[in-house]
Amino acid sequence: MKNPQVEVNHARELALAQGMARPITQSGAVSRYLEPAGNGLHHVFFLRVGGRDWVGRKVLQRDEHNQWHLSSVLKPSMLFGLHVESQWGNEGVSIYFQTATPADKVAAFDAARMRPDSEVRFPFTQTDDSGQEAVCPVDYWQGSESLATQLNADEVHFREHCVELLKALSKPGTLIYDPACSTGAFIAHLARELPDCRCAGSDRSASMIEYAKSCHASSSVEFCVMDACEVVDSGIQCDVLILRFLNAEVVTRRDAEAAFSSLAQCVKPGGTILVFGHTPVLIPASYLAQTLKLRWVSSVAARPGHAELFQFYRLMTPTS
Repeated sequence: MKNPQVEVNHARELALAQGMARPITQSGAVSRYLEPAGNGLHHVFFLRVGGRDWVGRKVLQRDEHNQWHLSSVLKPSMLFGLHVESQWGNEGVSIYFQTATPADKVAAFDAARMRPDSEVRFPFTQTDDSGQEAVCPVDYWQGSESLATQLNADEVHFREHCVELLKALSKPGTLIYDPACSTGAFIAHLARELPDCRCAGSDRSASMIEYAKSCHASSSVEFCVMDACEVVDSGIQCDVLILRFLNAEVVTRRDAEAAFSSLAQCVKPGGTILVFGHTPVLIPASYLAQTLKLRWVSSVAARPGHAELFQFYRLMTPTS
């Protein structure tokens, strides 16, 4: 997603992507990476697996048309190595790490997929020129073909994983609800692939819902205009809650936490909450799971046959 409020240094991002593709042949030495203050720091991530923290940096990657783009999919090559320490200074953030070979990095990703306590975290949020969290303006979220194309571009892996997961979890009549459905493409896809389920989508943008109804007129999805903060009072109770908007550039961390705490109340006992999105997930998931008495199932996912990871939180509400 491209935030119109933030200027991106494409030359630097391209140089980083090309530089990180060069493999390290020896592991174990302590090295340093410096991320200058400003735009770019929000791409630094930590991967916790087996009680140890790896550190890395999300960079541009090639798409199916061989064009450079920024994706929510992480690759092993984006890892620096095991985190040693980080220090903030006038130059930016210095990250010290133990170097790792390509095989070490792939092994870390493989282990993360197998362990339910693994997690990918992006501790630094994107900021604007004033140092505040960068959030797209309200008028950015207007239903249009160009916006729909942009939003759909990075959803293939989410759609594939969601469908396969929900095929195993759902039963006839399961209600799947997306309270910030934007163009409606995601929830309409689920409705097509899971015809025995009931699917509903809402959004606070009337133009988005108008666009969704127009583009997915043949879909069984029930669309309506509603702000996510009003959902609890509406009385909606779903079996599966899809949260795709608690992300950087969409809301602030504070608003993301408040929205999650509110919307979790709309899930039936024993129901499922799935949290993911184009940009990093902002909520402190482990803290909220404990506070709201939710069962943490997993927080990362990958498509079969792909050396990758992406944030995909799966939590369950108490059965009683």
